[in-house]
Amino acid sequence: MLRNLRRSIIAPITVYLLSLILPVLVISIPALIFHWNSDYQLAHAYILGTLGQALMDLPTVVLFNRLRERLGNEAGIQNKTRDRVVSMIVGFVCALLLAAIRVLITGKLMGGRFMGGVPAFTQATALRSPWNIIAAVSALFAYGPGEALFVVYLILAFDEAFGNPRSFCSWGVIITALLWALPHLFNVVYFGLSAIPNILMMFFIGIGMGILLKKTRSALGPLIFWTLVNGTSA
Repeated sequence: MLRNLRRSIIAPITVYLLSLILPVLVISIPALIFHWNSDYQLAHAYILGTLGQALMDLPTVVLFNRLRERLGNEAGIQNKTRDRVVSMIVGFVCALLLAAIRVLITGKLMGGRFMGGVPAFTQATALRSPWNIIAAVSALFAYGPGEALFVVYLILAFDEAFGNPRSFCSWGVIITALLWALPHLFNVVYFGLSAIPNILMMFFIGIGMGILLKKTRSALGPLIFWTLVNGTSA
């Protein structure tokens, strides 16, 4: 039992550690080579952030497909059209509810520090055409579906490791929410203490995405939800 746990937990832990290391390398190596200061890095955060995020998401896209094929119904993730449609609708509705909360708190639908502030989309508009479109679309996929798949994969992988894949609030959901919220501590470096509520929000949103995944039995709901939510946080 312990040996199986160790074997099955290696992949998600490795993926998570890479998600921490790769973005740091993407940011630090150019800074060391070209002697970029923090202001210059922040002004070009969309390039560095999108590249680091893409490197973080890529392994999970491959591993998620393999894990889904291997686990199938055992993980409670179905391939039925009805499940996919329901998941997409619920994900869209949940994004609307969070948007309503944003408006009530901040008085506006987009922007601000409500979600910590993702500069990738707003900074992309400063580029010349067609690079502004390319940068914005790349950021949308990296911070949207790619990041959501990262969360979904970790949930399924940790659930497989701990043997409770069908529980809607499983150890996989809780562990993933904690691990997903932790890297958002880096937001404090750029945005100060005002980013701390963002860390707590990421944890609860991670829990919500996990429950959405489990209850609708499809990854499409979390993908749509997070793409809409994160795409309006710039």
